[in-house]
This record gives sequence, structure tokens and C-alpha cells, in this order.
Amino acid sequence: MCKYFFQIIIYFLSYANAQSFGQNKVQYQNFDWNYIQTSHFDIYYYEDQKSLAEFTADVAEESYEQISIHLRWDLKKRVSIMVYNSHNEFQQTNIVDAYMREGVGGVTELFKNRVVFPFEGNYEQFRHVIHHELVHAVINDMVYGGSMQHVISSRTKIRVPIWSNEGLAEYLSSGWDTKADMVLRDIAVHERMPSVKELNYFMAYKGGQSLWKFIAEKYGREKIGDIFRSMKRTQNAEKGYERALGMNYEDLTKQWHKYLKKEYWPDVKDRDPLEDMSEKITDHKKLRNFYNVSPSISPDGSMVAVLSDEMGYFDILILDAITGKRIKKLIKGNRSVDFEELKWLQPGISWSPDSKKIVLASKAGKSDALHIIDVETKKSEKVELDMNGVFSASWSPLGNQIAFIGQVENSSDIYIYNIDTKIIDRITNDVFSDSYPSWNPLGTEILFASDRGDYVSGDFNGVMNDHDYRQTDIYSVSTLNNEITRHTNSNYNESHPIWSNTDQFILYTADYNGVWNLFKQSISSNLSEEFNQDDETQIYPITNVLTGLQQPTISKNDEMLIFAGYSGIGWDLYSISNPLTLKEKRVNPTNFIANNKIETESISDLRKHKLNTSIKSSNDYSNWIFAEGFQHLNNSIEPDQAGELISIDSSKINGEYVSRNYKTKFTLDLVSGNVQISNVFGTSGMTYFSFSDILGDHKISFGTEMVLTLENSDYFFQYAYLKNKLDYYIVAFQTANFFNVDYSSLGRLRHYGIQSLVSHPFSKFQRIDYGISIHNINYSILKQGYDEWAQIEYETVSESKYSAILPSVSWVYDNSVFGFTGPVDGFRKNSTFTISPGGKDKLTFQTIKSDIRKYWRFGKDYTFAVRAFFGKSLGENKQKFFLGGMPYLLAGGGETNGRDDISLFREVLLDTANASLIHDLYFTEYAFPLRGARFAERFGYTTSLFNLEVRFPFINYLALGFPLKVIFGNIRGHAFMDIGAAWEEVGEFNSKNRYGPNNSKWPERYGFNDSTDFSPWVTTIGLGTKVNLGYFLLRIETAWDKNTNGYSKPQWYFSLGPDW
Repeated sequence: MCKYFFQIIIYFLSYANAQSFGQNKVQYQNFDWNYIQTSHFDIYYYEDQKSLAEFTADVAEESYEQISIHLRWDLKKRVSIMVYNSHNEFQQTNIVDAYMREGVGGVTELFKNRVVFPFEGNYEQFRHVIHHELVHAVINDMVYGGSMQHVISSRTKIRVPIWSNEGLAEYLSSGWDTKADMVLRDIAVHERMPSVKELNYFMAYKGGQSLWKFIAEKYGREKIGDIFRSMKRTQNAEKGYERALGMNYEDLTKQWHKYLKKEYWPDVKDRDPLEDMSEKITDHKKLRNFYNVSPSISPDGSMVAVLSDEMGYFDILILDAITGKRIKKLIKGNRSVDFEELKWLQPGISWSPDSKKIVLASKAGKSDALHIIDVETKKSEKVELDMNGVFSASWSPLGNQIAFIGQVENSSDIYIYNIDTKIIDRITNDVFSDSYPSWNPLGTEILFASDRGDYVSGDFNGVMNDHDYRQTDIYSVSTLNNEITRHTNSNYNESHPIWSNTDQFILYTADYNGVWNLFKQSISSNLSEEFNQDDETQIYPITNVLTGLQQPTISKNDEMLIFAGYSGIGWDLYSISNPLTLKEKRVNPTNFIANNKIETESISDLRKHKLNTSIKSSNDYSNWIFAEGFQHLNNSIEPDQAGELISIDSSKINGEYVSRNYKTKFTLDLVSGNVQISNVFGTSGMTYFSFSDILGDHKISFGTEMVLTLENSDYFFQYAYLKNKLDYYIVAFQTANFFNVDYSSLGRLRHYGIQSLVSHPFSKFQRIDYGISIHNINYSILKQGYDEWAQIEYETVSESKYSAILPSVSWVYDNSVFGFTGPVDGFRKNSTFTISPGGKDKLTFQTIKSDIRKYWRFGKDYTFAVRAFFGKSLGENKQKFFLGGMPYLLAGGGETNGRDDISLFREVLLDTANASLIHDLYFTEYAFPLRGARFAERFGYTTSLFNLEVRFPFINYLALGFPLKVIFGNIRGHAFMDIGAAWEEVGEFNSKNRYGPNNSKWPERYGFNDSTDFSPWVTTIGLGTKVNLGYFLLRIETAWDKNTNGYSKPQWYFSLGPDW
């Protein structure tokens, strides 16, 4: 009986009592949503940004037509698109639970096939994201039926590989461009080319884009639709490719590699590898990172600031400008409120004229800010700015002004912050996208890149859809009168302009003839459609690199230029001496440009609704639809049917989209079954139903395992309100479980109540949770008998009831950074105070718990993790702490204290007639992991637990062929030591106490089966491995406990759940 009871409580409460951590998604503002409709899309926007929604509408419909033709698929369900005004506001979305870190340009989720993305100040980037995400939406509709519920109900087996999905999204939204060409040229020349299967783990976006380009060029764009239709029919990705192309992945890899060699090896001739034409300052291969970017050389030429992800997240380092030796780590990014994100997509670091300070933009809580940082002391002054986004700061050579790019509503302009007066002036003010400001030596003009084209002054009365926003040129603006001057007018893109300091030249990068190179231009040069080779004009490239370069920065005396260059699948810093003396370089067209491979997207429209122009005989009713909504009921994995989905609300009034107010409406997210296997109760299940509104602000879920009566069933109901900064949750629940007491009697444990929680986040990293829960516990002994019809019935022969009202408050801090299986750096803390105030038939106690975790990262792959847990309970009915065991345990066992374990918990003699039995067990707090010890190895009213782990890489890649073809990656190992104690009296630590002169006698609460010496302390050591299985973490561990005779034989554990 006691064994059953322990297992019951462990099974259910190991989940409930886990300390809560996790970072926050903060709703800093309330969004008042409206929406417009097109033929296929509902487009949601807020504030007065209808123009962004209209831009989205036009791009979405144009993009959808192209996607639909390529996939030969017409949407069967309307797609909802949510447009946020900035990335900061995008990070507040409730549509997806994950935090939208910098670099996530948009997301398409499968529960309702919703598309969500922000406008980040650049219209070309915005167009690309819209088109890219809509590819995912159409694939979701075609392959998965447009919802997660459809995937489950139709038992869809196909999982489109990430390279196939993301690669096609890139190919259809961008075609081919110089950035993609740079990445593939680099890998074709410098590195081992990945196989098709390896693209799931490496270069999924650009590698996948290249593979689709190869397929389209070799077999025609019509093959894209063939492949997806074949994948859908076969419900297997590789078989789909093989059926459509006649090649399996291995053969496709060989053909693709041949294509890459033919395409790029001719480009090597007459081009300079970066290391041959410059000095390499950083080495991403030695650092095992990808980005060393945004260099900024100090005016005195001695130091360079760089944005680097050498630890897996972005930091700002100060390096010696000559040797590249690290001087210091100035900023640790991603781990504090002031430096949540360091703007690596639109970077800009700039030095003060005296080389003592730097300025940069970062995400700092609610909005972006400028930070002025003393390089010597690391002290920072934060300049808070009420803008949608802040990017690319540039310090004036006069020392008292800082230029930066500020995004306000639907445009990004140049602003100047005056350090002395704290006043901000707007220098450009128009709808166009300006970027990368750079001061002239006198501090009177600012160079910048812009998509304004011929609208130099910014006067533009049209809409951006009618403007060529894909082309960027170089301009300058006077800080004296805001007059704008155009410096370039070419048919290629220019970016990252800088002034020389000792001569009348500007330098910038341009993708002329298909490669990003460094250009030099006289300030007095005339504009031309193509730069003139005449020396008098002095507009020419001064580099001819093999891959590409960006972000040049120059010293005050013009003797050193440093840039970021791409080579060997990564970005590094390179330096050039005396750049103004470099002669003109001849840049030949790449193979892509030379063969005029700016594709025309020639493709036959094979969609059935375009082919079926005739109507069948009036006696044939096979195409008739008698009930709207059932057109596509049975065609989830059948060939697509003819006909387009057209909304009756898609029309405009007087050429204008009609805005509608958003009203909350719940729709189904998911219906699923959940199976639980218990060694006490056997197999049980529950059916779950989840609903939410389209914006994810309201979420409802409920589940049931309904049997004959309510009191003998499991069920719950949960509601979450997430619209505002304070998050509200309420849960009503009941569980009823049965177990054998003896041959003719059953025990029933019924637990029901209500829990509520209010979460108050202060930032991404810190919050306070206020909770209150009402618990009712009914323990009944049911005696089996027979009614007058000889049918079995059960009579209640004894019953115990307990109830408690538990207010609680928790302070949570979590700035941890996660790796493949758990935290690898940072700090986590949860301090919780719970009180049961008592009353008639209610329990009285007060409990405080504190869980502190610290992670130190050594190199990129190794982490030392330390955890300290403390708990104490006071009051008349104080709670007990059970020390030992593992949460989420699947199986385990071994030896403890030198004896074989009979069960997973310590054998404790408890009387089922004990009136405090349920209280002792059901209101127990668990202190784990203590691996190498059983559940309740020690218990008392006070506990301490310390965990130490060294985490390291174990197996990077593991492919199994039997019994299942499964590939595992990044399996991690760890060595650990766990030390814990639980006690009721401090005297238990004294060896000369009432328990015996040698402390050999155990306190009575442990029973009388132990002959070993007693100590409140338990010490264990062990080894283990962790495998990330996608949906959960599998832990396999073995541990030894220390006893008077040395160490016991090992305990083995197989468990699931999050890593601490």
C-alpha cells in the first residue's frame, strides 16, 4: 500500500512542483488591430499603418500568383497575415510562443497557417519576407491541409525537408542574386560541398535555393510542382524527388555538384582570394564561429571594435588593429536588458574622435537605444529613443553629435543626437529607406545609402509599389540645410559608404558584375549609368575579390582600411594599408552575370482551373457542390482540384481597401489524444481540445478522460489572457485514480481545485508571478460488494478529506542562453514563498524555496553548471521535502547504500490509517535531481541540494540504420556530482546525538530497516548523456552514491524533460 502511494504522488506531483523558469515575452503596448481583405488573404495591421497593409496586400497577391503557378496549387483556405510595424513589436506577438530573436524576419505557423512578420524600415527586405513566408503558407495548405489539426486527423506522414521548404521560399522570392551567388561560389571553390541530406543541417537556405535553381534550369520550372505533388502522393520526401526526377538523393547530389563546379570554377580565374589581397585579422575557423562583422577602427588606428558570435551569441570585442589580438570583451550581448540584441543585421559601431568611447545601437527592453560606452571602464550611458527601431550609429568628427538611422512608422531616416543638448534632429524625412550614415571630416555632411532613386529630395506622392525600391545608390545630406546630393546612379547596388579624411574621395561597396567589391570615387565625379574607365572621372573598383566584402572602415590618417569579408563559410576582418593609393581593378562579370541569368521565370500555367475551360454535360453532376465548404472535404492528399478560392469580401470601394475592426473569434487549433503509461495505473489517455483567437491573445484548452461519473474522471479547463503586459491564467482540474488496497478493496485518490496565476514581466529576463490555488483532496477506501442484481458495486467504508488555499509569490530571473540540450551560459533564479493560512479543516504552513543556477561557458562547447536549492517549511502542518531521485523518470534502478533497490523510492513504513498520510505525501515538495539516490532518500522540513555538472560534446552525428533509420545530432555528455541533505532538527547533523554515539541509528521516520550509519547528507557522482529528440530531451545517466563502505553499484536512469 505504501509503495503504491509513493508512486502515485511521484507520478503526478513531480510535474506540479518543478521550479518555474523561462524568459518572458513582454507586451509593452496594446495593439488595436484592423484588417483588410484581398482575394486570398486577410491582412491585419494596427495604428494608422494601413499603407503597410496595402503594400502587403499588393505584394501578397502578386507573390501568390507566382507561387501558385509553380506549385500548381490554389489555396483552399484563406491565409491570415499579421503585419507589425517594427521588429521590437513583432517580438511581442502571441501568435507563436517562441521569442522572435533578431534574424527572424518572419514566421509561418501551422496551427492556423498564419503568417507574421515585421516591417524593419527597408521595403525590399519587406517584399522578400512577404514572398518568402507565403511560399511556406501555400506549402502548408497543399501538403498539410493548412492546419496542424489536419495533419493529425489525416495522418499526414510527409515532412518536407527544411532545405526543400526554405530553399524554395528563397528561390521563388529572390530568384538568384549576388549574395546567394557569393555563398555558393565560396563553397564550390573553398569547401566540401554538402550532400542533399546534409542540407538539413548545413546551408539549408542558400544550399536549398541553389538546388532548386539547378532543378529549374535543368528540368524546367514545371518540375517544382511535379516534385511537391509527388511528395504529397508518396508521403515521402526522397521518393517524391525520385519519382519526379528519376534520381534519388545520392544521384541528385552528384548532378548538383557537377553543376556547381561548372558554374563557379571558371569564376576563380583573375579574381583575388581575400587573404591574397589583404591581411587577415580574425579567423572564424579557429574561433569556430560564423560572424566577425561591423568593424570600426579607432581614429588613432590602434584598435578595432568588432561584432562577433564566437561564443554562439553576439558580443562586442576590442581587438588590436594590426595583430587582431583581443584586448577585451567590451559588451556581452543577449544577456542583459540594455543589450538584449546588438543589431547584427544592420550593424553600426563608431568611435569618438579621441578613441576613448564607442557608440552603438541595441534593443533595450521596450525600445531601441543608443549606448555610449567608455572603452577603458566599460561604463555605459544609455540614450533612450522613442522609435520603432534604431540602427547604424556614426559619431561626428566634431565629437558632439551622433548620426543614426531611426525607423518611425513606415520609413527609416537619418537623425542626429546632440550629446551636449540631448536634442534629436531629423535630417531626412520621407518614405524611403536610408541606411549606413557616415560623416565627412568637417562634420558638415553625411553620406548614406538609399533606395530613393531619382526622388533625391524625398518628395514622392505615389505608393511604394510603383517605385523601384530594389535599387540602392549613394547620397549625401548637408547637416546645415538638409540638402541632399546624389553621388551614384548605376544599375547595380551600392552600400556602406565612407569618406576619406585626407583627400576628396569616398569609398563604398558595390555588387558590380556580380561580386561585392570596394569602389573609390572622387567627390567631384559626375554621375553616370555605368562608371567611366577614364582616369579623370576617378570612379572605379579598387578590389577584385573572389567572394565578397562589406562594411569598410578607415583610420583618420587614411593609412589603414578594415573591412568584413566572406570566405570559407564565414565572415572575418581584413585590413588594407594605404587604400587610397590602390589602382583600378578590372572586375569581370561572374558566370551568372555573363550568361545573363537574371531569370525571366518562364513557366507554363498548368493549374487545373486554368486548363478546365469547358463545362461537362448537364447530366453529369460530378463537379456540382451542394453544400458550401465541402468542396475539398476528401482531397487532402489527392491531386488538387480545379477552382480558385475567391473571397466575397475581396473587392475594393472606389479603388480603396475597406478597413474592418478586429473582433475576437475563437477557432480550433488542435484536437489530439495523449497517452500516459504508469507502472501503477497502466495505460490511460486524455483527449485535448485547444482553441485560440487569430492573434493568440486568448487561449482556451480543455481535456477529459470521461468515464461513467464526473467524480471518477480526469478533466481540466484552462484559459489564458495574454493581450496586455500582465498575463492571466486560470485552471480548473480534477484527477481521480484508483489502486488496490487489498483483494476486495480499492483506494481512490481524488484531487480537484482551481489555480490562478498573474505574471508580471518587467523585462525579457525578470518577472514576478502571483498565484493562488485551491486544493481539495479526497481519499476513499471502497469495499467491493454486490447489488440485488448481483452486479458489482463499491461502497465507501472510510474517507479522509483535506483542503488548502495556497497563495504564492515568485521572483524569477533568467538570462540564460541555451545550447542544443539546455543552458550553456547565464544565470537563473527562482525564489518562491507559499502560505497556507489555515482555517477550519484546512492546513496551515509557510514555505520558502530558492533555486539558483549559474552557467559558465568555456570555449564554445564546454559549460560548467552549478545549482543550489534551499527549502524550508514552518507552521502547524509544515510541508516535507523529499530529497532524491529524478523528475520525469521513465525507468531506472540499481543499488543504494550497498543494497539492491526494491523500488524507485525509499521504503518507509507508513500506516494507511495514519490521518496525516495524504498531507505528508500530497503536499510534499520535491528536491531533485539527486541521481544515485531513490525518491525520498532523505526527507524533512528543511532541505539543501547542490548540483555540479561539466557539460561537453559527446557525439556530433549519429546515423542508425536498424531498427529505424534515424539520425541524431549534437549528443551531449556530462559528468556530475550531487550533494543534498534533508532534516527536521539541526541535531541530526551531530554525530554524538540521541541517534547513537556513532550516529548509527536512524530517526524513527525512516523506519528500522537501515543498518548503515545515518547522515542527513547524501553524496553521489555519475556520468550521463543527453539527446535532443526535437519535442523533448532524453537523458541517460548512471550514478553512484557514497556510503560508509565506499560507493554503491550504479543506479541507472532513463528520463525525459528539460535540462536544469
